[in-house]
Amino acid sequence: MHLILDLDGVLITNPSWEADRIHSDGYSDFNESCVENLNRLLTLAEFDIWLSSTRRTVKSLTEFNLIFKNRGIKNKIVGFLPEYMNCKNRKEEVLKFIVEFELSYFLIIDDDKSLNGLENEIKEKLILTELTKGFNSEKLKEATEKIKNFS
Repeated sequence: MHLILDLDGVLITNPSWEADRIHSDGYSDFNESCVENLNRLLTLAEFDIWLSSTRRTVKSLTEFNLIFKNRGIKNKIVGFLPEYMNCKNRKEEVLKFIVEFELSYFLIIDDDKSLNGLENEIKEKLILTELTKGFNSEKLKEATEKIKNFS
Protein backbone atom coordinates (compact mmCIF):
# COMPACT_ATOMS: atom_id res chain seq x y z
CA MET A 1 0.00 0.00 0.00
CA HIS A 2 1.30 3.45 -0.90
CA LEU A 3 0.87 6.38 1.48
CA ILE A 4 1.06 9.78 -0.21
CA LEU A 5 1.89 12.01 2.75
CA ASP A 6 1.99 15.76 3.20
CA LEU A 7 3.62 17.42 6.24
CA ASP A 8 2.06 20.86 6.79
CA GLY A 9 -1.46 20.44 8.08
CA VAL A 10 -0.85 16.72 8.65
CA LEU A 11 2.12 16.35 11.02
CA ILE A 12 3.12 20.02 11.30
CA THR A 13 0.11 21.86 12.70
CA ASN A 14 1.38 25.39 13.34
CA PRO A 15 -0.90 28.09 12.00
CA SER A 16 0.63 29.54 8.81
CA TRP A 17 0.86 32.98 10.43
CA GLU A 18 3.18 31.68 13.18
CA ALA A 19 6.79 30.58 12.85
CA ASP A 20 7.36 26.83 13.13
CA ARG A 21 8.44 25.47 16.48
CA ILE A 22 11.86 23.96 15.93
CA HIS A 23 12.95 20.48 17.06
CA SER A 24 16.38 19.92 18.65
CA ASP A 25 17.65 18.70 15.25
CA GLY A 26 17.00 22.15 13.74
CA TYR A 27 13.94 21.19 11.66
CA SER A 28 10.27 21.96 12.30
CA ASP A 29 8.62 20.14 15.18
CA PHE A 30 5.86 17.65 14.42
CA ASN A 31 2.66 17.44 16.45
CA GLU A 32 3.28 14.47 18.77
CA SER A 33 -0.31 13.20 18.80
CA CYS A 34 -0.40 13.36 14.99
CA VAL A 35 2.83 11.31 14.91
CA GLU A 36 1.28 8.77 17.30
CA ASN A 37 -1.77 8.52 15.04
CA LEU A 38 0.44 8.05 11.98
CA ASN A 39 2.38 5.30 13.75
CA ARG A 40 -0.92 3.57 14.62
CA LEU A 41 -1.96 3.77 10.98
CA LEU A 42 1.38 2.35 9.86
CA THR A 43 0.72 -0.83 11.89
CA LEU A 44 -2.46 -1.59 9.90
CA ALA A 45 -0.81 -2.34 6.56
CA GLU A 46 2.56 -2.48 4.81
CA PHE A 47 3.02 1.12 3.69
CA ASP A 48 5.50 2.70 1.31
CA ILE A 49 5.56 6.38 2.27
CA TRP A 50 5.86 8.88 -0.58
CA LEU A 51 6.31 12.48 0.54
CA SER A 52 4.15 14.97 -1.37
CA SER A 53 4.95 18.05 0.73
CA THR A 54 6.51 21.02 -1.06
CA ARG A 55 9.16 20.71 1.66
CA ARG A 56 10.47 17.70 -0.28
CA THR A 57 12.33 20.10 -2.56
CA VAL A 58 14.67 21.44 0.15
CA LYS A 59 15.94 18.27 1.86
CA SER A 60 17.24 14.93 0.65
CA LEU A 61 15.52 11.61 1.26
CA THR A 62 18.25 10.71 3.77
CA GLU A 63 17.71 14.00 5.65
CA PHE A 64 13.93 13.46 5.77
CA ASN A 65 14.34 9.89 6.98
CA LEU A 66 16.53 11.16 9.82
CA ILE A 67 13.89 13.81 10.64
CA PHE A 68 11.22 11.07 10.73
CA LYS A 69 13.42 8.87 12.92
CA ASN A 70 14.11 11.77 15.32
CA ARG A 71 10.36 12.26 15.73
CA GLY A 72 9.66 8.59 16.36
CA ILE A 73 8.02 7.72 13.04
CA LYS A 74 8.55 4.01 12.56
CA ASN A 75 8.54 3.75 8.75
CA LYS A 76 11.02 5.28 6.36
CA ILE A 77 10.06 7.41 3.40
CA VAL A 78 10.73 5.44 0.20
CA GLY A 79 10.57 8.44 -2.11
CA PHE A 80 9.29 11.85 -3.05
CA LEU A 81 6.55 12.57 -5.53
CA PRO A 82 8.40 13.71 -8.66
CA GLU A 83 8.46 17.44 -9.32
CA TYR A 84 6.27 17.46 -12.40
CA MET A 85 6.56 20.45 -14.69
CA ASN A 86 3.35 22.30 -15.53
CA CYS A 87 1.41 21.08 -12.48
CA LYS A 88 -0.61 23.96 -11.07
CA ASN A 89 -1.51 22.35 -7.73
CA ARG A 90 -1.24 19.30 -5.49
CA LYS A 91 -4.24 17.65 -7.16
CA GLU A 92 -2.43 17.59 -10.52
CA GLU A 93 0.81 16.31 -8.91
CA VAL A 94 -0.95 13.49 -7.07
CA LEU A 95 -2.98 12.50 -10.12
CA LYS A 96 0.12 12.35 -12.35
CA PHE A 97 1.93 10.26 -9.74
CA ILE A 98 -0.97 7.79 -9.40
CA VAL A 99 -1.25 7.40 -13.18
CA GLU A 100 2.52 7.19 -13.85
CA PHE A 101 3.12 4.57 -11.16
CA GLU A 102 -0.19 2.77 -11.87
CA LEU A 103 -1.16 2.79 -8.20
CA SER A 104 -4.19 0.81 -7.06
CA TYR A 105 -3.75 0.54 -3.31
CA PHE A 106 -2.95 3.92 -1.86
CA LEU A 107 -4.02 6.44 0.73
CA ILE A 108 -3.50 10.21 0.52
CA ILE A 109 -3.17 12.25 3.71
CA ASP A 110 -3.05 15.96 2.95
CA ASP A 111 -4.69 19.27 3.86
CA ASP A 112 -4.59 20.73 0.33
CA LYS A 113 -8.13 21.69 -0.68
CA SER A 114 -7.33 21.27 -4.41
CA LEU A 115 -7.57 17.52 -3.75
CA ASN A 116 -11.33 17.94 -3.36
CA GLY A 117 -11.33 18.14 -7.16
CA LEU A 118 -10.07 14.57 -7.61
CA GLU A 119 -12.39 12.13 -9.32
CA ASN A 120 -14.47 10.11 -6.84
CA GLU A 121 -12.57 6.85 -7.30
CA ILE A 122 -9.36 8.55 -6.12
CA LYS A 123 -11.01 10.94 -3.67
CA GLU A 124 -12.35 7.89 -1.79
CA LYS A 125 -8.72 7.26 -0.78
CA LEU A 126 -8.16 10.81 0.51
CA ILE A 127 -7.95 11.82 4.16
CA LEU A 128 -8.31 15.60 4.04
CA THR A 129 -6.91 17.14 7.22
CA GLU A 130 -7.13 20.68 8.60
CA LEU A 131 -4.05 22.91 9.00
CA THR A 132 -4.10 23.29 12.79
CA LYS A 133 -5.64 19.89 13.62
CA GLY A 134 -3.56 17.64 11.38
CA PHE A 135 -3.81 13.86 11.44
CA ASN A 136 -5.87 13.74 14.62
CA SER A 137 -7.76 10.76 16.09
CA GLU A 138 -10.83 11.52 13.97
CA LYS A 139 -8.72 11.34 10.78
CA LEU A 140 -7.01 8.16 12.01
CA LYS A 141 -10.45 6.57 12.41
CA GLU A 142 -11.40 7.71 8.89
CA ALA A 143 -8.15 6.27 7.48
CA THR A 144 -8.67 2.98 9.32
CA GLU A 145 -12.14 2.62 7.79
CA LYS A 146 -10.79 3.31 4.30
CA ILE A 147 -8.06 0.68 4.71
CA LYS A 148 -10.66 -1.90 5.83
CA ASN A 149 -12.60 -1.19 2.64
CA PHE A 150 -9.50 -1.90 0.50
CA SER A 151 -9.30 -5.47 1.74
